[in-house]
Amino acid sequence: MQLSLISTDDGVIQIQCEGNISQQNIQPGHDPLEILLGSDCYDRTVLLNLEKTEYIDSSGVSWLMGRHKKFLNSGGRLILHSVPPMVTQVLQLLRMTLILHLAADERAARALALGGQS
Repeated sequence: MQLSLISTDDGVIQIQCEGNISQQNIQPGHDPLEILLGSDCYDRTVLLNLEKTEYIDSSGVSWLMGRHKKFLNSGGRLILHSVPPMVTQVLQLLRMTLILHLAADERAARALALGGQS
């Protein structure tokens, strides 16, 4: 999993995710979001573009849920968007679509970030 900073405007951080989301790709004690944005990132609003993500396993879902909880506890928000069908199927199967903030595309994610509900 490779995270890249796309932009920081209107108080919203946009990140691109490429590759598989799995704990196999994350070293213990190293949070890719904190490495990219700093440890204070969880009190901000982050849009995570998953269009280049091909696969997510249960450990990747666990990682996403952990980040989601950290954002909630810190007063921030993590919004996933442009989620490919294979990843969407896994999230639906595990009923994560009821918990995570999801948007169809970047435009919808930005609207959600700037005042919409999820």
